Amino acid sequence: MKFLHTADLHLDSAYVGAGVLGADERRASQRRLLSRIFALAKSERCDLILMAGDLFDGKYVTPETAELFLRLCGESDCPIVIAPGNHDPYIDGSFYKNAKLPEQVYLFNSTELQCFAFDVIRTKVYGYAFCSGVMSESPLLCAERDADDGYVRLLCAHADTSSPISRYAPLTAGDVAALGIDYAALGHIHNPPAPISVGSGEMRYCGFAEGRSFDECGAGGVLLVTVENGERSVERRVVSEVRYEQTELDVSSCADTQAICAAIERAVATFTEGISTHLRLSLLGTADPDALAPILAKPESFSEKLASLKIRNLTIPSIDGAALQQEVTLRGALYRSLYVRLIDPDPAVRRCATRALQIGLAAIDGRRIPTEEDDV
Repeated sequence: MKFLHTADLHLDSAYVGAGVLGADERRASQRRLLSRIFALAKSERCDLILMAGDLFDGKYVTPETAELFLRLCGESDCPIVIAPGNHDPYIDGSFYKNAKLPEQVYLFNSTELQCFAFDVIRTKVYGYAFCSGVMSESPLLCAERDADDGYVRLLCAHADTSSPISRYAPLTAGDVAALGIDYAALGHIHNPPAPISVGSGEMRYCGFAEGRSFDECGAGGVLLVTVENGERSVERRVVSEVRYEQTELDVSSCADTQAICAAIERAVATFTEGISTHLRLSLLGTADPDALAPILAKPESFSEKLASLKIRNLTIPSIDGAALQQEVTLRGALYRSLYVRLIDPDPAVRRCATRALQIGLAAIDGRRIPTEEDDV
């Protein structure tokens, strides 16, 4: 028996900062993602598709997305099980309540634990629905385990395993183990932690299928899970057509604009292969502001093979450290107080001290203090 595990697509996200046309294209890209997921399930001859919540970003679903989703479900070769999450709860006025769902769709519609049995593949799928934006208790707390019948037992749920006091269906390994679950297909945490073993089973988050911003870096994907003769295998498949990535570049050794440009081109080249990339590049170290100016004025000149490039200038204006060390001023005192950390073997300590010096010198000199949100 094989199934596809996905969640957190957040279809029809607002994309407020993208502008009207940009937001429309991003939502169209999400619809293409949905089509690729269903196509993958068909090509892999999956027996089930499990969607563990936040399929939609909110209560409002565009006509284009609704039409596509219903068509794809209607054309599916296998059942689709959906567990509404905190972004797309089963509430009055929601898509789930208003739409006439195809017979292939099995929708959990209660905060109490429910079960769908698929006898042909000898599989039971347990789950529940968010019926508001929050769920302070796990529906598994009071659930009773069925008699063992040889069926594969799956859980499809939007849940939070990170905290027992979460407002988003807190779930523990003990809850899942008590039900004898072979595989818990979870949604909610976009950057998934390592799988959690529960007896002979496991709990897994599939993670985001396609990143929407720089807090979802890397290629997005779904999980293909095969259960056969008591053995289980999990394979991640990339389904995203775009990805977000972040990297840092120390330009301290670059003497002029040409050298900085060459360093940026080398850094960018790392991300031009494979799927289309939105890249955020943070420039660190010390640099001559005059050498940086033409680069910061036209960052797009480096983004020909990228979906987009954002450059954050986190450099410190070039200074004579030896002179500053001797300077009897507030600038000198700041430099001396941070010196030990500026030369610390730990790169994280050096970055923190460099950032502190950058902010401090800007404040003392009366310059605008650059922030980490200064995307060019």
